[in-house]
Amino acid sequence: MEIVKDFYTGFEGEPEIIFNFEDSEGEKIQLKAWIGYFDSIMAAIQPNENGWSGLSYYYHTDTGWFEESPWRIPDLGDVLNNLQSVNKSELDQETLTAYQSIFELLHHAQSIGGEVWIEYD
Repeated sequence: MEIVKDFYTGFEGEPEIIFNFEDSEGEKIQLKAWIGYFDSIMAAIQPNENGWSGLSYYYHTDTGWFEESPWRIPDLGDVLNNLQSVNKSELDQETLTAYQSIFELLHHAQSIGGEVWIEYD
């Protein structure tokens, strides 16, 4: 069975970011998001004293999924810490809902030692 969370419908023709994860029971989970939601999430993260980290590092340096797709997220713990620093007051309701779903998917993957892959289309 495949579970698809869709935050892309209505934005066809615009860039899309897709998170793919297979849980411990072999169930495939896919989250599709309009890049505008993802851009807003990344803009709501400030660099720490050492600079960018987690997904915001790859986003701001145009590496990771920009270079090869699909791309495996190397450190889910770092990404989750990075996403926890999002200033949620900067997000509109639709973006906040996408953010929460992305965070939940990554948290679930980390809790079972899984891998998450990003596709950029």
